Amino acid sequence: MKHTHAIMMRAGLLMSLLFAKSGWAIVDPDNRGQWTKPTDKGPDKEVPGFLFNLGPTGARAILKERSFVVKYVFPRSPAHRKLHVDDEIVGVNDKMFTTKHTFGKFYGMGYEVGYEGPIMDFGNAIEHSEGRDGVLTLTVIRNGKQTTVKVHLSVMGRFSKTFPLNCPKSDKLVHDATQYLLKHIKEFGPQCHKRGTAALALLSQGRLKEASALASSWNKVPGEGTWTWPVAYQCIFLCEYYLKTKDKSAAKTIKALVDRLYEGQVRDPAMYKDRIHGGKPQGKNYLKGGLGHVVKIDGYGTMSITTLMALVAWELAEDCGVKLNQQYVDLAYQCIRKHTNKSGYIGYRFATGAYSPVGRQGLAIIAHKLAQDKGTEEYVARVTQHLAKSKTRLNDGHGDNVLGILWGLLGIQLSGDKAAIREMFDYNKAFINMARTHDGSFVAQPGRNAGDKGYYLSSRIHPTAAMVLVLGMGRPSLRIQGNWK
Repeated sequence: MKHTHAIMMRAGLLMSLLFAKSGWAIVDPDNRGQWTKPTDKGPDKEVPGFLFNLGPTGARAILKERSFVVKYVFPRSPAHRKLHVDDEIVGVNDKMFTTKHTFGKFYGMGYEVGYEGPIMDFGNAIEHSEGRDGVLTLTVIRNGKQTTVKVHLSVMGRFSKTFPLNCPKSDKLVHDATQYLLKHIKEFGPQCHKRGTAALALLSQGRLKEASALASSWNKVPGEGTWTWPVAYQCIFLCEYYLKTKDKSAAKTIKALVDRLYEGQVRDPAMYKDRIHGGKPQGKNYLKGGLGHVVKIDGYGTMSITTLMALVAWELAEDCGVKLNQQYVDLAYQCIRKHTNKSGYIGYRFATGAYSPVGRQGLAIIAHKLAQDKGTEEYVARVTQHLAKSKTRLNDGHGDNVLGILWGLLGIQLSGDKAAIREMFDYNKAFINMARTHDGSFVAQPGRNAGDKGYYLSSRIHPTAAMVLVLGMGRPSLRIQGNWK
């Protein structure tokens, strides 16, 4: 029997009147200087910079207002020896790019402008070609002259009207992405976003041998100075693993991780009134019930997303038989609900605009669905509606944009709101196609947030694992995918 949380929703929260352009797009035409800044790890270290991936063609390019300029083509990919460096792609499948891409960053609550333009047109053309004969026809300016280039893609079929449910194409993409993860398991490493998501992805696909090895290697209790992120990811994975296997070796660690997360919660904000971060006072940023970066709280203050990660971990731990200290759990829910705008927007910290909300909203839906508490239906519906409207901001995350993709697309599916699910997935069908690579993996793409580092943290493993979980919802296997069995 699940507990009932004390619900303290305060009316009258101010909704920002600042509505600016937003969307899944790029901060500026120079991509913050990253077009020519390569990553130093993984299969993308050969790519000369953080370039736009052009779906499974194998080409990477700079985005302009109405074109892509090719800067790299992977050997043995469909575009190899078809597209050349400095080719400017100005149209696809006999249609010129006429809609201009809008550059610019946005940290508010709006969602008015998305990624219409070359990004959406190219992604939709991939869908059309893969559902037909696989031929993607590109209109290219090469050496000052217009020419036509035909790139042959695999005939994958189209996404179904209910994708990722009842969708052979989604199933195929999940299979190929899982095989990619298995081939690159040694690259999972210690970085928690990548490691935790990849471990969950393999577990969701029934790879118990590999999941057991990962659980064994991650079955030690971290020290007091550990950040909240790895503690939460470790707890979430070990809980899902325990629920699958009943491996008793994980049970004691799960209980210790729960306690470690308690240490990161602000119970009395007055204790932190003199905290400093970056030379500036931070006392106001310590919200009662919230968690921050470090489980022994540092000078940065609390954040909604780390608070939500802890809530998901606690809920899963309770499913594993851990008796929770309800005071900590209730305080965390109260913090999140208090700092959710009446529109359904969940702030970075406060209930006002700061960065894309989609990852936080998705996690809030997952946590509430795991809790199964009565009386929260209106809250979940409100968050779901704003998440659906924020479909344009899927890749607009702060710190690591893959977080928004993973938790936003998982959460919207757990909402049960069919209209909201379709609004989010149908709009971002082109995004999913553009993030696919020629070898079955997915890659992080440039976005609007100036603080995003997702590509440089893990260009392939993290987004590939995220999409295994997201597109694998046709056969949900984990609690975070809605499998309550």
